[in-house]
Amino acid sequence: MFKNLKKIVVSLLCTSLLFPLVSQEFGPGQELTPEELLELENARERQAEDKDKLSAELQQNFIIVEPLRPHELNPQLTNYASDSQFLDGLYEGLFRTSPINLEPQYAIAKEFKISRDKKRWTIILRDDVFFSNGEKITAEAVRDSWLRMLANPYAPYSSLFDIVRGAEAFRTGRGNYDEVGIYATAENALSIYLNTPANYLPKILCHTAFTITHSNPQVYSGAYELEIATERKYILKKNPYYWDKANVTLERITFVQSENADDNTYYYNTGAVDWVTANVNQQKILNPSSIQFNANFGTGFLYFRVSNRKPADSKTSKLWDYPEFRNAVLEAFPWETIHKKYLIPATTLVYPLPGYPQIDGFDYTDAIEASLKMKDAREKYGIPEDEKIPLVMHVFENEFSEAEENEIKSALEVLGVELEIQRIPSYDYYASAETADADILITSWIGDFADPLAFLELFRGNSTMNSSGWKNSEFDMLLEQAAIAGEEERMKLLGQAETILLDSGMVLPLYRSVASSVINLQEVGGWFINAFDVHPLKYLYKKQPKLKSDNVVMR
Repeated sequence: MFKNLKKIVVSLLCTSLLFPLVSQEFGPGQELTPEELLELENARERQAEDKDKLSAELQQNFIIVEPLRPHELNPQLTNYASDSQFLDGLYEGLFRTSPINLEPQYAIAKEFKISRDKKRWTIILRDDVFFSNGEKITAEAVRDSWLRMLANPYAPYSSLFDIVRGAEAFRTGRGNYDEVGIYATAENALSIYLNTPANYLPKILCHTAFTITHSNPQVYSGAYELEIATERKYILKKNPYYWDKANVTLERITFVQSENADDNTYYYNTGAVDWVTANVNQQKILNPSSIQFNANFGTGFLYFRVSNRKPADSKTSKLWDYPEFRNAVLEAFPWETIHKKYLIPATTLVYPLPGYPQIDGFDYTDAIEASLKMKDAREKYGIPEDEKIPLVMHVFENEFSEAEENEIKSALEVLGVELEIQRIPSYDYYASAETADADILITSWIGDFADPLAFLELFRGNSTMNSSGWKNSEFDMLLEQAAIAGEEERMKLLGQAETILLDSGMVLPLYRSVASSVINLQEVGGWFINAFDVHPLKYLYKKQPKLKSDNVVMR
């Protein structure tokens, strides 16, 4: 899981829990290794937390209310943020994302080394890592897990491993598994051979898709294991074999799914639940400070789908394969009306990052310019002025009001475009989107790591994340050049790639994502506001109640 980020202010003691990764060697005069220093700081943090925690008897269950949607239990197959939050408790990768600074931190891995040419990574696993059935997690188990993902044609993030030698050929059926540049060189040593340097590899390996799975789907690598799964309830229980179990406080975590805002509000107000990510009546929350808002590293946008990604019997127009027609429609879109409904409107696809160039986005649109563009497009491709062009749009069921939909239709009608808007239930939207016979769709995308590539990969020609079907050789070439460039040049190249994408009329950015939760941070610890809306379950705990100053009588 696209504006100004809220600043997260934490104490130095809290920050020490998530000491940055260190891969270089230290001089002989240093008393502590980086790993020993990290462990020392973690111990100090745990000592401070222990004073703040309720007794173990009161940490038996933690209840989370979430929106209604069956969870995908295979972390390699989902692209839902809600699944990632849930699966975070069941699976762990070599690295995990810090909920404070969003940098990678060690998890199943304990150290790594990089070769001089930056194309070989050797990652060393911890000695005390086990699956939930007691089986040791070895380098071979990690390799097997990733190869299962690469072999699965429905794994949406597998193309992120195209940077690995032989990975793309294997996942596309043109190579063998033993040619993939991932090898177990010892029981706890994994070597990864890259096509090009990629200093962001640990960030990729933090993603849910690259957590370590077992061939048995009921065996887990994370802090919890699945105890009960019903239609609207999932219960996780503490994994007794988890390497860091001594620092996992909650014995059980229960996920309850509900769409009833009144019920969710009532149960939160009465203390029956601890955290709500589903709908609530915010005006009725008794403790307004429990309502947590934060800007996400994400963008909501409309995107066209070209004909090679539509069903074989598609009845929609192929004219939307051409950028001239797409740009005419985007120029006619009632930008000001639609954008003012969003808290943080977006003009570009990539979420602004330090060092990334300022891109000219969609600041406003113009009806006259739209008519001229459509006139030129019709003349270029021989489409008569009086011929109606159908356009099918899929949106979330509550995305636009009836008045907003009518305004969009009216704006396009002037161009001779007949717009049909189909509303899809939110819980079924993404599952149906892959096979939808639609010309233009809406999506909300949260970047998976703090890099422009987290967005641009959605439109790379051979990417498994490319739902649009759009291919552009210049765009792809810029991404390839950026992979081997220095950081400043890399950002420039990625900015050029986004400009090509916007010029092609493939996307219309709408808003920057905003996440909301209802959780009392005076009662719950280990939960931090961050731009990825990442809240690792292993860190959560219930706090000791604080005495209110107005209840203290001075004598």
